[in-house]
Amino acid sequence: MSATQSQFGLSVDTHSNVSKHGAANPIAEGARVAFFLATRLAIGAFLLITSLFCLLTYIPFTYFGFIHNPLMAWLPKFVKIHGYLYLALLGMVVMTLRSAYRLPKTRRSTVAFVLVNGAIGVSLIWRSALATMGHDLAAYLWSMLALFPLLWIAALDLMTGVNSRADSWRQSRPSLLTTSFAALAIVVVFALASSLHQSALNLAGFSLLGFSASLVFHIVIFALFGCVIQLIGAVSQVTYRPGHTQFVLRYVLSWLIWTFVLRYMMLPTISFEGWQASIFAAIASLVVVTYRVAVMVRYRSETGGIDDTVNPKPAGNSPGWPIGTAVVVLAGTAYAIPVVLGRTDWDFVLQKTAVLTLWGGTLACCQLCAEWLQVRYVRIVMISILILAITGFGWYEVLAYSHESGSNAQEGKWTCLRSSLEAYSGVDISFKTAYDILSRAVDNEGHQDFYGFLLHNTNLGRDAVSAPVDLKLVNDLKATGGPKPNLFLFVIDSLRKDYLAPYNPSVTYTPQIAEFAGDSVVMENAFTRYAGTALSEPAIWAGAMQLHKQCIEPFYPINSLQKLLETDGYTSYISIDPILRVALKPSPNIVEMDDKLQVWNDLDLVSTLRELQSKIDARPDRSRPIFAYTQPQNVHTVTLARQRLGDRSQISVHELKRIDAAFGSFISFLKDRGLYDNSIIILTSDHGDSYGEYGRYGHADFLVPEVIRIPLIIHLPPRLRQGVVWDTNLLSFSIDITPSLYYLLGHRPVANNELFGRPLFTQTRAELDSYLRPHYLISSSYAAVYGVLSHNGQSLFMVDGVHHRSYFYNLGTDPGGIHNQLTQGLLDENELIIRKEINRIGDFYHHHPAQN
Repeated sequence: MSATQSQFGLSVDTHSNVSKHGAANPIAEGARVAFFLATRLAIGAFLLITSLFCLLTYIPFTYFGFIHNPLMAWLPKFVKIHGYLYLALLGMVVMTLRSAYRLPKTRRSTVAFVLVNGAIGVSLIWRSALATMGHDLAAYLWSMLALFPLLWIAALDLMTGVNSRADSWRQSRPSLLTTSFAALAIVVVFALASSLHQSALNLAGFSLLGFSASLVFHIVIFALFGCVIQLIGAVSQVTYRPGHTQFVLRYVLSWLIWTFVLRYMMLPTISFEGWQASIFAAIASLVVVTYRVAVMVRYRSETGGIDDTVNPKPAGNSPGWPIGTAVVVLAGTAYAIPVVLGRTDWDFVLQKTAVLTLWGGTLACCQLCAEWLQVRYVRIVMISILILAITGFGWYEVLAYSHESGSNAQEGKWTCLRSSLEAYSGVDISFKTAYDILSRAVDNEGHQDFYGFLLHNTNLGRDAVSAPVDLKLVNDLKATGGPKPNLFLFVIDSLRKDYLAPYNPSVTYTPQIAEFAGDSVVMENAFTRYAGTALSEPAIWAGAMQLHKQCIEPFYPINSLQKLLETDGYTSYISIDPILRVALKPSPNIVEMDDKLQVWNDLDLVSTLRELQSKIDARPDRSRPIFAYTQPQNVHTVTLARQRLGDRSQISVHELKRIDAAFGSFISFLKDRGLYDNSIIILTSDHGDSYGEYGRYGHADFLVPEVIRIPLIIHLPPRLRQGVVWDTNLLSFSIDITPSLYYLLGHRPVANNELFGRPLFTQTRAELDSYLRPHYLISSSYAAVYGVLSHNGQSLFMVDGVHHRSYFYNLGTDPGGIHNQLTQGLLDENELIIRKEINRIGDFYHHHPAQN
């Protein structure tokens, strides 16, 4: 053929390529093509990261979580050298635009591109736009404008590489058998990978129901895609230019698919919804799809193209190695996705993106099997599977519709089926992706406004509160008489209670903490009210629930703990992380620890305790009581992900061995200095973490048991133990710590308010019980995900306002939170509770959004 086709149906003139480059050295030609691809990949990644930076700056939650308090050490460096990087990459791009400059039709555009973007690069060096960008509307606009150079490059590449002859725009059309076979291949490979992962975690392996459902969902998606492609081909044939029409329609289809993925699968995970999210998704997807098309066209123009790479020969005429290679790559990628990406993923975004990419690659590779699929018995088998899959999905839809219509006839079957499918989606990321695309939310139309209500009350903007509220745990806070105990509060970020010996008899690597617990009060039923540091840490200091807002300013009016320390004359030794940098009011009584660290996730309890010991020994006024607070990141998700000692569990164990030894040494230090028997020492966490159980990683956007349960161990001086009662089996929370300190230091009575924590120690049992509630609101710190804990922590309801799903777990019989037992009645009941509690918080802080 005189022309070759791109993956998207564009044809390039290969003869012109031969005449242009002649019989050049193959090594030199390969290096030139590799340089072109590397340059396009580099400039594309650079501008996408720039766009993402601007978008994260615009969104309040991501600004405080990623930009203002950077999780990644390279991000500040990227901002600093952003302009220099852009100029360097621009120079590389210019070297690949020589062919565009030679053509008269693109010469002016090429020169203009170089001059305009060169000027932009120089201005970025003179004044860094990223460093000075505010989180306002301008940041949102720049998140889209930053992508414009990619469109310009794409236009130049398209005009350089496209052969416009109408007879060369032919495209292959995968049949329904091909798409169904691709779905079958993906289902089998991911099921095998899932079984291997589950075996490694000593969990249940293969599930026939889960595998069958995965087959049904995948085949329906792939068959639907195949039908659309066939329809595009049929429509194109009746037009004046079939090839051109087919290309345009496929291009639009690709754009719509990625717009949908970005808008409904990715952006909601960073709390970005509404029309602004829709516009960004449409523009970003348009740029990325266009850029990819242009790169492929230019690549095939530069290489001369090989027609078989687009319209591959049937398997009977092709060597077996391409198919074998594809199988190995598919299997290896399916196994690696949760292992590699799951460690640092955010609400499965990276994993789902990898899965969607793998789907496309698998579909392309399966065209190699087109001839084999025409064998009679293979056709019969595949057609039978296709029919069964469509029938199975129809049955699923009937059950879903019956549930949504309020019918109780199929309620038991629906609950059982949904629970099984959700459990399997936790171990098979490809099925989870397909399930999230096709499955109905567990609700009916009457609950859609509920999700809107949650979104309106989550991640509030800077102007959400016009005037600060003075939060008072006691009516009249005054200094009490008598000696004050020292206070040591160690909040180990993301520490799971089941990794400590006091809560798990099988743990042998924390002997010092176990010994400490033997002389302390171990709260057996402790939880966090907020899954995520952004709200859980300030809630500890406030001793109360707060608005769902990142970095409330000013925070001091609700900072109950700092008010207590100032009233009772404590000298405070505090590791001031980015959250406390906002929450704490500057005071001469605060001695900062770990002030030499550049990145907050380098906080290490081992080094902090050494520094604390030296500061205690060197303190000038030994008559003042001591307060110490640190929130080390030893077992935080980011810290674990950047280490290479093993999986999350293994790294956590390694760090806990270090923590245990250092903690034991510190307790010995207090005893040697005569401080132990006059100290309240609290060891706890702000929340837990998921290490891969049932496909769950991290703690950002779900309220599963291993995330919301926390350790809470409290050592009381002997004199304070006398005259107080406690119950370690009662439901307790991290926001109870500050009210408990108020009570133990003699500031009584502590306010009995639904939004406040409770004293864990009181003079009488009746007083202790008076603070108990029938249910407690809990929340993710980062997303519109809320929950209700009831029946003393034995029942957990969770509503995911991002994905429009709800769950109910009986933690008494299902401590891992695997089997969703939600009914319509439970959904209705807990919706009312959550609305009431969120409105109660809004009333207290004088916040009333438009939607209630």
